[in-house]
Amino acid sequence: MPVVRISEELFKEVQKYAEPLVDDFESALWKALGRNRKSKKPTPRGTGELTPQGEFWKPILEALVEMGGQGSRQEVLRAVERKMKGRLKPGDYERNKDGTTKWSKAVDFQRKAMVLEGLMAMNTPRGIWKITDQGKQWLSRR
Repeated sequence: MPVVRISEELFKEVQKYAEPLVDDFESALWKALGRNRKSKKPTPRGTGELTPQGEFWKPILEALVEMGGQGSRQEVLRAVERKMKGRLKPGDYERNKDGTTKWSKAVDFQRKAMVLEGLMAMNTPRGIWKITDQGKQWLSRR
């Protein structure tokens, strides 16, 4: 892609056409020229099938029980990956924009859901996950 240097004055003029958090310099310049640039549709970030998120609950809680009731996020992730080996789908290993895998992000989201359900403790030190008595009861019924 070519690099073009412009004056501060021209930059400020083009900036008048920019919609904050929407336009980049090029799209603002197209607007300033009075032409509509064909919008680029965002490409899908994932193409593979993903494991249903609810399937992470049991392995997460089992891992916490095996660790004596609590553990660090990293310890839990390692245990969940081990427990779900062969069940995770290829799409689960795709990377998110932040570099994390889709399955590890799913585990984080499901932790939040389990906290809201009372299966995991809410007030723990940062990075520490803890199962509640309610979580142990839920697990014993599975």
